[in-house]
Order: sequence, then C-alpha cells, then structure tokens
Amino acid sequence: MIPRDRAVLGLRVIWVIVLLLHVALAVVALRFLPQGFPIFHRRFVLSTLAPLCVGAASLALAFALVFASRAATRFVTVIPALWGAGALGLLLAFPTTGAEAARPMALVALQLAALAGVTCRKCAFREWLPAAVLGAASGFGVACAERPAPPTTQPSQLQPPRRNPDPGTTIARHLELARDLVIDSSSLAVTWRGNDAAISIAPTLDFDRTPPDGFWSIFTDSVGAAPRVASMTSMAPDSLTLWTADGTQRLFVQQKTSSVELEAWTRLAQLTYSHLNSFTTVTVSGHRRLALRFSPCPLALISVTHADYPTGAPARFAYVDATRHFHVVQAADAEKGPFTSLAEGRLAVDAPLGIDLVELGEGARTLARLEFLDFAAQLSTALSPTAGHSVSENAIAFGLAAPDPSSPAQILLTLAGSGVGRGWDSVGHRAGVYRNRVLLHPFERPPPAPPETPIDNPAPAPRSPATSQP
Repeated sequence: MIPRDRAVLGLRVIWVIVLLLHVALAVVALRFLPQGFPIFHRRFVLSTLAPLCVGAASLALAFALVFASRAATRFVTVIPALWGAGALGLLLAFPTTGAEAARPMALVALQLAALAGVTCRKCAFREWLPAAVLGAASGFGVACAERPAPPTTQPSQLQPPRRNPDPGTTIARHLELARDLVIDSSSLAVTWRGNDAAISIAPTLDFDRTPPDGFWSIFTDSVGAAPRVASMTSMAPDSLTLWTADGTQRLFVQQKTSSVELEAWTRLAQLTYSHLNSFTTVTVSGHRRLALRFSPCPLALISVTHADYPTGAPARFAYVDATRHFHVVQAADAEKGPFTSLAEGRLAVDAPLGIDLVELGEGARTLARLEFLDFAAQLSTALSPTAGHSVSENAIAFGLAAPDPSSPAQILLTLAGSGVGRGWDSVGHRAGVYRNRVLLHPFERPPPAPPETPIDNPAPAPRSPATSQP
C-alpha cells in the first residue's frame, strides 16, 4: 500500500510533466505553424493565439500544482477535455478524413481523463466541471476552426466546348503537329523545341491530392486525377483537338506563323479541395542562365534560382493580392516567410499575364514570351492558410531543378493552393468550368530539318503495264 502523501506527490509530478510537455508542444507549434496573419483572422487564432494560450495556461497550472496543489487540482480536467473535444470536433468537421487525426487524440484524452479522475476523486463535481467545460469549448472550437474557408476561385462563365458523343479510339501518346511542336496525349502537354531551348506547357487544371472534406492533404489517399489518355482527336494541318477519355478536359492546339495557341478546358463537377495543384505547368530546358520578366513589372528582370525544401535556399514566387497588386517575392527559408519584395505592379482582372523567358549573360536575349489570358480572371485572392504575411492563395512559383543555373526550370501557376509556407491545409476550387488560354511566342528559330539521305545509283522505276511496249 502506497502512503497517501507519496501517491499525491506522484500524481502531482506526473501532471507537472504532462503540463510541461504541453508547454513544449505549444513552443513547437509557434515555431512551425505559419505566422503573420491579421489579428481577427482564424489562422491567427489557430497558429498564434491557441498555442500561446495553451502554453501559458499549462505553465501557470504546473506552477500552481507545485506551490498550491490543493487549489490547482480541480483545474487539471481542462487538459483531457481539450483533447477529447478536439477529437470530437475533427470527426464532426471532417467526417471522411478526420478520423486519422482524431483517433490518436482520443487515445490521449482517455489516458488523461483516467489520470484526472484519480487526481480529482476527492473534489466535488461543481469544483472541476468549469475547467472541463472550458477545455471542451476550446478544443472543439480549435478543431472546427480548421475547416477551410469557402473557395473564391472564379470559374469561367462561358459555355465550354461539347464533346462529340462518339467515343472515338485511343490515339498515339506523342503527336507531332509540326517539326518543332509535339503533343503528349497522356498528359495533355505541348512541347516546342527551338535551336537551343525547349518549352513544355501543360495547361490543364491538375490536382495532387483532393481530400473530399477539406482536411489536411496528408490524411487522404485521394489523388487528383487518374492517368489521362486522350480518346478523341480531330486534326487539321495546323491544329489539333484532344479530349480526355472521361470528357472532363479538352485541349486545342494551333500553330500560327509566329506563335502557338493553346486553349484548355477543365470541368469540375463539384467543389474540389487540394493542397497542391497546377493551373499551368511550364518547363524550360536548354538555357544557360534564365530570368523572367513579368508584364505587371516590366522593368524588373528576376533570375530563376534553385530552392531547397523543407529548409535552405529561398524560393521565389509571385502572387496577386486582393487589391490586384502583383508581387514578386523571395522567401526567408525555402518556401517559408517572411517574404522580401523583388518587384511590384498591378494586374487587372481582365488583363493578360505576360512572362518573358530571358537568357542572361552577354547579349541577353528573350527566348520566348508566354501570355496567360485567363489566369487573372479566375484566381483566388483570399489569404493563404499556410503562407501568412499577406500572401494570397494564388501563386506563380518558379525555380530550377538543381543548383546548376542551366538545369531545367519550372514555372507553376496556381489559382488557389497552399504550397507556399508551412502546413498541409487544403483550399478549394469552386465547381464549374475553368478555361486556360496560353499564347507562346518563340523568338528562336526551330532546329533545321534533317537533310535527306542521298541515294546512290537509284534503280529505274518500273513502267506501268498499260504503257509498256511489246
């Protein structure tokens, strides 16, 4: 039989350890959750206010248990109630994917509830109930605040092209529209090849993971799209139309004298949440040192650099805020803020976004110009839940595949995503049809056609029997 004083002391020590672990957890949350949100924004509550309150309250209760244990005992019920209500809140807010996070939280809540039951066995019901109610309200509120904000992307109001009911036949993976222009029918990507550089453009809306209820993407196995194999095509001498097998995406490509025109349509049958997605992905290779010039700030030439992940060399990206100001910024650490401004301008809702691909060095020259005609009209300007520091959900991320300046570069346009910053929060795209018109103006000549192989001493052509003489 353990003496009563020793048992009480043991419980007090256990609770002090538990509370100090909560202090450490709060410090970690403050360090790794995104910061820089307005004081009345829900992300400020989740990322800053909640960890501060948990850490301060846990530290205060730990001191109280050491120096005024009898009075402080009644407050320990706040901890299991916080965990238990948080688990319940996740189950209710995210009925499909919330269980993955709620189960371990519920297990912690049960263990702490058993410990609190032993600790408060001498306390009257009315003594520990207020603390339990406070913990339950806080835990449930924080869990419900994880719900993503309503999506603010703007689908096109135009009627999309209609698919011919004829299912067609599966076509070849690579289609050559011209000597310098190839289309990959499985990814709906278009590649233009010049003398030095090659530019590949994938203009269809593509999602990485799509949690159906909007919870963190790490708690879902739902992928954004199945492999896309075009099943229908119509081809003219200078144009090509492709459809995906399910008819949700369509790509039209036309080559003109000095440009290549792309028009992609993607239909979303329902609101779609994701952490990472792409409105357009551009890959550039063959350059030596690449820089970008954005049409909203034409005097600034921004070098494309390599960024590390999750920490290290800073990333560069651009975004449009709610006042339609266009910002090109550099992160402080990898893709995380705070962010340093590199250039600014304005991008109106109906304005095209132009991006020049510039080869740096002696005699800097423009390799090509890209124009995105529908990006500005359809993007979301809501605050990103992961970036903070006034950064919006839309983004134009650009970087090199490796530290070598001649390594392939990628430009990724996103209407609404949370790839910048800290966390795996999901943001939404409204249901509807999204149009993406891209113009590519290459300023390089295509590579010369391979010379025809000469044939020595060709055999005489056989004469037609109808014209032969006896």
